[in-house]
Amino acid sequence: MNFFISIAFFILVSTITSFAQALELTQLKSNAVYAEVYLLTHDFNDGFVSINYEATIGNKRKTNLRIGIYPSLETAVAFPITISWITKPLKKHHFEYGAGLVYRVEYFVDPFNPSKKWFHDVAAIMLPIMYRYQKNKGLFLRAGVNVFVSWPTIASPSLSLGFKF
Repeated sequence: MNFFISIAFFILVSTITSFAQALELTQLKSNAVYAEVYLLTHDFNDGFVSINYEATIGNKRKTNLRIGIYPSLETAVAFPITISWITKPLKKHHFEYGAGLVYRVEYFVDPFNPSKKWFHDVAAIMLPIMYRYQKNKGLFLRAGVNVFVSWPTIASPSLSLGFKF
């Protein structure tokens, strides 16, 4: 009899714990905007700041999709697009890692074909490796390295400050 009571108690506690965690996961905010400062510039863009929108997806709230705009100081605009994952979304301190690409659009006049004035390509593969401090809403901070696999490959230290809503 004690065995059945123990099993029933275990099932009850497990159910209540998982239900409480599910409620907490649904309280996490899904959208964010943030500015990211790159401490090193790259050959494909000489700007230092990108403005980004991020959406958290999935039932476990660990996956983030991001798109941003990264203007150059001259004639190019780049668009970083990444998917990243964070550890333990219910905690405040996270390790964030991901992969993506940087799509670039540049205005120039081709000397061999003067009618061609726009150039676009995938300028780099982007691999963010970050520390992230965030609560379920409000301000958050990211700090780490964005590895840009291009010619040349560069590891750019980066800082981000944003707002989850």
